Amino acid sequence: KLGGPVGTVQESLKAEAVALFSSELLAFVALNEKKTPAGAMLSAYEKSFFGVAPGADRQGQSTPLELGSTVLLGDLGLYGLATWPSSPSSVFSPQVPTNIADLQGLKVRTAGSASTEILKQLGAVPQLLSSSEVFQSLEAGAIDAAEVLSLPEGDLRQLYEASSGGALYTDASARTGFFVISQPGADALTARQLKTLEGAAQKASLAARETLVETYNETLQEAMEYGVRVASFSNILPEQGSVAEQIAQAYGLSQEEIRDLIGDIGTAEQGDSAPRVENGVSRNGAGRPAHLFVATTRNDEADHNVRLRFGYKMDASTPLHCFQLNYTREDGRHFGETFTGAMVISPDGITTGHGDCVKRIFSQRQPDQRVTILIHGFNNTFEHAVNWAVSVTEDLAIEGDVVLWSWPSIGQVSGYVSDRNGVEFNRVYLSSFLASLKMLADQGQAYDISIIAHSMGGLVAMDALRFLAESPKLGISNVALVAPDVRKAYFQQTFQFSQNISPIWSIYANSNDVALLASYLVNKSQAIGMGGQFRLVMPDVDTVDVSALDRDKCILGHFFEEQRCRNHTHAFDVQPVANDLADLLTSRRPAAARGLIERASNGLTYYEIEP
Repeated sequence: KLGGPVGTVQESLKAEAVALFSSELLAFVALNEKKTPAGAMLSAYEKSFFGVAPGADRQGQSTPLELGSTVLLGDLGLYGLATWPSSPSSVFSPQVPTNIADLQGLKVRTAGSASTEILKQLGAVPQLLSSSEVFQSLEAGAIDAAEVLSLPEGDLRQLYEASSGGALYTDASARTGFFVISQPGADALTARQLKTLEGAAQKASLAARETLVETYNETLQEAMEYGVRVASFSNILPEQGSVAEQIAQAYGLSQEEIRDLIGDIGTAEQGDSAPRVENGVSRNGAGRPAHLFVATTRNDEADHNVRLRFGYKMDASTPLHCFQLNYTREDGRHFGETFTGAMVISPDGITTGHGDCVKRIFSQRQPDQRVTILIHGFNNTFEHAVNWAVSVTEDLAIEGDVVLWSWPSIGQVSGYVSDRNGVEFNRVYLSSFLASLKMLADQGQAYDISIIAHSMGGLVAMDALRFLAESPKLGISNVALVAPDVRKAYFQQTFQFSQNISPIWSIYANSNDVALLASYLVNKSQAIGMGGQFRLVMPDVDTVDVSALDRDKCILGHFFEEQRCRNHTHAFDVQPVANDLADLLTSRRPAAARGLIERASNGLTYYEIEP
């Protein structure tokens, strides 16, 4: 266990590969502590209570404060492998406060600085007493309530008896923990080892949760026997409001700005979504060969499993690797589902070096044969990347050859900063690869190339378009950015420099995109993948706003689970959006010719898809 100042934690992690970082939501998201009201703190504590808040099944949902804590881990140079669910401290009280006025002047023995601050904000009067004085003081009426450091454990009969007819409040403060690994620790591991470690941390987290659920159920029974009600401080506070309001409070941003940014996230009612085609059968390639090419700037760890063969380390001595990936179709796989079938490297093996890779992928093409380059986004291991590439290739039935360009993302939500570095590291490989491709084009080769980039992969696409625009120029058929995590100014600058490289520039945007909300909290500016008020509309760019199609009630925590939040992957798991992207790839027609709904904004046109 590690505690104390951030500097202490960082020093300790230089020697330890992995640790359980015991933290109270990383000090309420570090510098935002003073901007976070006590009500929001208690709400976050109650919902972090071993995964099940008293009286409600939380089902892994994450609060805005927990979202900020996860992002902050990356700022500290740490990767979060799993959370460690710890029970909050509890308060025994002979009284049963029913509203915030009942807390005014209440003398409460506190056991930690966090609960002291919270109760002080709520109007109570914290008391500092040693553990040996607590029962006598409570019995004598010298204090009105007493905090214990966890759910009742051991012999607390006296406290139960003194609180008979009163209440046990289970959310005075929480010690939310994180299994973390430092950058040096992660760099010492292979992709397989990191996956194994992450799996072990998640297994431990589930075991801890089961223990706490059992303890909580025992507490309910024990409290009932003594006539003590199990309650929550947050229940006596005014309504906490919407997710938008909580985020605005936690990050010091205006509520109007946040509301506009996240649309209906977390507030949409059941049935408030546009019709969707669910669980449609995948097109299964519609007759295309069951293979694609992979070009990767990841390090080769020589694992026998191709999904775990390439890692995330940024080593300048690593050459570009490329190969043909053969896979076995899953006839029962549904549209949008992750591909889990068998895959192997083709018998002709792996080619290294940008020149040889370009020849391997492009030199045997027929005139004008189509090539689609897929670029994955943030939070993707190589395993995630190849599974995604096969799924997209099959579901969209992409014509011609497909090339997955995989850059060294570590595949951790808390690795956002590291992944941005991975994009920069990738740049020199990409420029050399495209320079070699231009040389082939100069020799008379003709190409019909499309680029599809997702999320942070949009930054890799911007690099590619800039390189292609440099003399000698090489044009492509179209570029499609799905939920791009790219800032407006950078996109506009790239477009101005590279506009003539492609006749069709497409952006698929969504105002309900949870991942881009997290990006906003890190970058303090919105990405062009946001729809609604922040929708990018400019001449010669086809912006397709899919907010009306993809507005499921999407709780923030779902983004951190294995199943990606749909509001960030709409072109790959919302059937009408995927159909339009497939039409774009097949027909090479702009949005105005694809039968989309035209909308006007400040005299310019953007598009929506008919539900």
